[in-house]
Amino acid sequence: MLESIRSASGVPAVGALLVAAGAVLETGAAGRRAEGFPERVTVHDQWHIGSLTKSMTSTLAARLVERGLISWSTTVGEVFPDLVGSMQAQYAPATLAQLLTHTAGMPVDVTRAPSWSSLRADPAPIMEARRRFAAELLAIAPEAARGSFLYSNAGYIVAGAMLEEATGDSWEDLMRAEILTPLGMRATGFGAPGEATSRNQPWGHARQSGSWRAIAPGPDADNPLALGPAGTVHTSFEDFARYLAAHLAGAQRTGGIVSIASFDRLHTPAAGTASAMGWGVADRGWARGDALMHAGSNTLWYAIMAVAPARDVALLAVTNVGGDQGRLAADAVVQALVNRLEGANR
Repeated sequence: MLESIRSASGVPAVGALLVAAGAVLETGAAGRRAEGFPERVTVHDQWHIGSLTKSMTSTLAARLVERGLISWSTTVGEVFPDLVGSMQAQYAPATLAQLLTHTAGMPVDVTRAPSWSSLRADPAPIMEARRRFAAELLAIAPEAARGSFLYSNAGYIVAGAMLEEATGDSWEDLMRAEILTPLGMRATGFGAPGEATSRNQPWGHARQSGSWRAIAPGPDADNPLALGPAGTVHTSFEDFARYLAAHLAGAQRTGGIVSIASFDRLHTPAAGTASAMGWGVADRGWARGDALMHAGSNTLWYAIMAVAPARDVALLAVTNVGGDQGRLAADAVVQALVNRLEGANR
């Protein structure tokens, strides 16, 4: 099934994960790790998941909220009083919850920040670089009223910097301690997976002169590290199955990595929107009710996840290209998984 989709889509590789009743039901992968090389993808490989990271950042925030280190109503101005004079007035009263539901009005294009062109080469410690980048984003004029929806990577970068300020630890260290280790996600990390000196993992791809060019792991294979909270995670199927199973259990109110109340907060859209914390919420026939969904891409990869509580299933579709072809390939994998679920219940 996956090879047929891969071939029709014209992408180097695709992969799929299906979770049912909290356990892995199926995994599959087809294609090559890097265009022009012989190594094949496997079900044990790691894939970059882009903005699927956002729900993980929100789950991390819930863990810290439960411990009283920060609250959903904590404002940007309260955490960064020294930046209030330089930030846009609308952002100072914006809350952590608003940043995580894309309702703070922050700008869409993070490349407008003055340091964007030099961010990959910034030698500063990651917390320092992320705080400085967040300060630049907070100085850019709002693009929507606070309380209305506007998808923004900038909001998640600021939210991540707030979590760092509240704890004294980097977002990466917090993710390891609060999400990856408790869930046993040992094959999950940050940036492009694998090594530049070998094709031990899939590589992302860029389109060049009508062909795919494999991008070796390194600074150019992902967004700058400062963007971490918005989308720099890579993971394996086995690991992400654990994460999806946790959210499936939480959505079914049977427990998980945070309290039921916290899961309710994570999965409930902001007023007047379909945007929860790192999840979009929409009624889907195949899900027999609301599905929690999100897509992600760093322009070199594409991933889609969905959690269907009423159906007791969750899924992940991935490919190692971005853009429209990546989206279409991942969409085709999702549809094939849905068709398999529907066929199994006839």
